[in-house]
Amino acid sequence: MMKEEKLRVRLEFGEAKADFEGDINEVLELTIKFLTQIYPNLRILQGITYAPDVVELAKKAADLIKVSDEGPILQSDLDAPAKDAICLALLGAYLGKMLGKLERDSMSTRGIARIIGKAQKTVSNEMPKLVSDGLVERTSEGEYHLTILGIKKAESLLEQYKK
Repeated sequence: MMKEEKLRVRLEFGEAKADFEGDINEVLELTIKFLTQIYPNLRILQGITYAPDVVELAKKAADLIKVSDEGPILQSDLDAPAKDAICLALLGAYLGKMLGKLERDSMSTRGIARIIGKAQKTVSNEMPKLVSDGLVERTSEGEYHLTILGIKKAESLLEQYKK
């Protein structure tokens, strides 16, 4: 049986000091509470800042997206327009990279087409609009990956296509 590892953190800011121990989520939550007491504007900043929570995003995506060593796999009966399916496939690549399963978060149009079950020409035709909408960026290698705005959009698509 594997022993569960605990994270131990000591924070000092001026006269304020705190020690936290527990799993990573507990310690992160306590650290944020400590910092918002020291720096109240942090609470405001948290309210207006979007930073993807990879673990929560992966939980939300679990019904629609799986990640294998070969890349993302979309739910086989997903009935979505090409642009939505592209965003979800790229979200799978992002999650795979962030969770250490894939080497990169970008994909070629050929790879995306294979995953979403559409023609490569269809994917290629959708890319300029996704790029101009700020959802996707083209890499120097000619592949595509989601922007932060694209991740936010894909997160809303998870809710939309949830069974």
